[in-house]
This record gives sequence, C-alpha cells and structure tokens, in this order.
Amino acid sequence: MEKNNKSKNKKNKITKNQKIVLILLCILLLIILPISIFLIFSQDFQVKDFQENIELNIQEEFSDFSGNVCYGGLLKCENVNVTKEGEVDSTKVGDYEVTYKYTYKDKVLEKKQIVHVVDKESPVITISSENLSYCPNGKLRDYEVKALDNVDGDITNLIEIKAEEGKLYFSVRDSSSNETTEIRDALIEDKDKPVIILKGESTTYMKQNSSYTELGATATDYCDGDLTSEINITGTINTSKVGEQQVTYRVKDKSGNEASIVRKVYVYGNNDTYTPNGKSIYLTFDDGPGPYTEELLDILKKYNVKATFFVTNQGLTKGYDNLILRAYQEGHTIGLHTNTHNYNIYTNETTYFNDLYAIQDKVERITGMKSFIIRFPGGSSNTVSQSYDNGSHIMSKLTKAVEAKGFRYFDWNVSSGDAGETTNTNVVAKNVIQSLGNNSTYMVLQHDIKNFSVKAVSQIIEYGLSHGYTFRPITMETPNVHHHINN
Repeated sequence: MEKNNKSKNKKNKITKNQKIVLILLCILLLIILPISIFLIFSQDFQVKDFQENIELNIQEEFSDFSGNVCYGGLLKCENVNVTKEGEVDSTKVGDYEVTYKYTYKDKVLEKKQIVHVVDKESPVITISSENLSYCPNGKLRDYEVKALDNVDGDITNLIEIKAEEGKLYFSVRDSSSNETTEIRDALIEDKDKPVIILKGESTTYMKQNSSYTELGATATDYCDGDLTSEINITGTINTSKVGEQQVTYRVKDKSGNEASIVRKVYVYGNNDTYTPNGKSIYLTFDDGPGPYTEELLDILKKYNVKATFFVTNQGLTKGYDNLILRAYQEGHTIGLHTNTHNYNIYTNETTYFNDLYAIQDKVERITGMKSFIIRFPGGSSNTVSQSYDNGSHIMSKLTKAVEAKGFRYFDWNVSSGDAGETTNTNVVAKNVIQSLGNNSTYMVLQHDIKNFSVKAVSQIIEYGLSHGYTFRPITMETPNVHHHINN
C-alpha cells in the first residue's frame, strides 16, 4: 500500500515539471512570434559586406567597395540604385572620404567610407663604394650611396650610417615609415696623411738683415681633426746670409701617417750695379711713361734697382713728361722707342728717322741729355714692317743705318708675356723667373703702361737678388741683345 503511494507521488511530480517547461515555451513563443512576423514582413535597406574603412596600396586601382545592399525583408529584398560621391587619388598617400547613396523608389540610404591610400614599399639603398672603411675612432668617411623611394623619390639625404664592429649599417626611412637597412663589411683603418697649410706664403722674400717672423701653420687630419698643436717646426732663418733658406713643418696623426711641407725663404741683398761680372738682368719698359710709371719708379727705388725706359710720345704717355725727368734723375736709362708708335714709320728710312729724331729731341728737352739707345717698335725681328715698306726689306736697312748714325738698338731675350699673352701679375713674374738661368745677360721686355705688369716687378727683383743676379740699366757698353732680322 505504501509502495503504491510513492509511485503515485513520483508520477505527479514529473507532470508538474513538464507543465513549467510548457509554460516557458509558450511565453517564449509569444515573444519570438511577433518579432519573427515583424522581420518577415518589415521593409528596409538590408546591408551586407559594407566596410567603413578600406586600405588601398598606392598606385592600386580603386574599385567599387559599396557592399551588398537591397531593400525589403527576409522573404524578399529588391535591388537598389547605387551612386558614389568623392574621389580617391591612389597615386598619393592619404585618407579619402567616399559617400555611397542607395535609393529605392523614394527611400534613400547614405553610407560613408574612408579609403586609406598607404605606401608599404620600402626604399632601395644602392652602395657603389668598394673597399669600405671607417676611422679607428669611429669617424665615418664619404661613401657612394644612394636611396630611392617609390613615393618620396631620392631620399639619399635621409640615409643614416652607423659603424660597429667592422660593419657599416646604412639605414633610411621614407615618409610612410617604411625602413631599409643595408649592412656591409668595413675595414677599420686610417691611411690618410694630415694636411698642413702654411700661414702666409710658401715662398717669401726678405731683405738682408731684416727680422724674420715665424708665421706657423695649421694641420688637420681626416680622422683625428685638428693637429696644429702637434706640428714640429725645424730650420732657422739667418737673414744676414743672402740666398735660399728653408723652414720645414712636420706632423704625425694617431695612426702614424706623417706629412711635411717646406717654406722657402729667399734673403736678398742690396742691388750692386758696380759688380763687374756675374749674371745681369736688364729690366726694360716700353711704350711709357703712363699712369703706372710713378708706382714703378717707387718700386725700383725701394730695391735700388736701375732700369731702362724706352719712351714714346703717344696716347697715354702725354702729360707724364715729369716722370721721364724723375726716371733720368734717379739714374735710370731713358731710351728711345718711337714718337708715334705708328707702324707707317717703316715706309722708308726717312719716315723712320723723322719719328726717331722727334722722340730724341723731346727726351733732350726734358732731361738735357741726347739719348742714342733705341728699341725698334715690334723689335728688330718684326714682320709688320713688310706691310709698309713696299718690299724694300726696311729692317735689314734700318738696323745698319741706326748704328751708322751712332745709335745702339736693343731687343730682348726674356718676354714677360704682358704684350697680349696674359693679364695676370703672377704669370708675368713666373714667365720672367722661369726664363732666368746662368747666362750673363737677361734683357726683360715689359710695359709700364700696364698695371698688372708693374705689380710683378717686386717679385722679379726679389727673386733675382736672392739668386745672385745684378740688375743693371742699359748703357752704350751693354752687351748686344739682337733678334734675327726677318725683313
């Protein structure tokens, strides 16, 4: 009896649980059913696969990313019309906004999309240098390296180079943060000699018994930088002794590379025109006097050097008669060049001598001295006379005729180049100095109407005096310096 009652109670309990489940299902159904009915029969834009952010590689063609959109419900969804507003320039990195407009009858839906045009391509580094190295102290050298980027172009100036444990790291980053690094083996070495730069001139001239001041030098090294304090200076200058002397500057860098440079100091004495023998230089000046003759006379006076002036009476020379007198009074020789410097004086002997006597008379009026020392316009070797003498070989006649009348003519064997070859003072000096040797007579042609040539005279004199030459004026006893007659 008791057993039957337990079985009956159990059966009643299961029935109650089922009732609870059934009630819950009914409640759930009451909730879901209206929603389902709403979803099945509601009408609206249905959007799938639309992306609000699109990433596009630079240069990649921009396509339609409008997604799948229709209008309707779950049972039926109609196609819609899609239009797009906004442009995307895929050739330029940046963010671009695109608006899609979906229309169905009178219904409209707008969706905005951001297109990110990006650059993900790394720059390319090209290293052309071979046998790479860097200094023992880590200082880098100049390397042939270039960096090109697909967007930024040449970004070589952005390359960063680092040296570490026998390797060089070349790195560069473009504007989109794409980075490239190239690694190369490199030697740690220093084979460069220091560079010494003298203060003042490397060749200088000093008057005998003057005071020498050491100007010093600077030294720099590629790896070690400023080495001026390490310079060792040897050699002393004895200004009581005429001739060439030297001061040597030496410096060594931390790697043992040594450099040296020499300063040449030429000590010159006073010009002694009374020395009977030896190497002689005759400075001669044609076509003056002129605006630079006074400066020239000051230079000659400074060095006690006497020169020869072959004067004219043409163009620039007019108005400078006082300089002819000064030159004469200071011991210079006043020679005769030409009165007019017009080459038609070579028409015949008469026209030549009329011109010569005219300038001779002028010099005599100014100085009280009749000069018989002459120089032919163009020199005795000139051929321009052929254009005027009607084939009479005038120069062959004149060279004999002037000597028959008591004149002495002088050409030159050293040309300064100031007659048209150069207008550079240093070149004029170089032309003269390089022409000197061990001969006894050097006759130099210059023109005192040319300032650049006048300014070269100091260099010429200082070189000559320090190398054993004597500067002399031409006299009637001076050895002949004649050209070959060409007409």
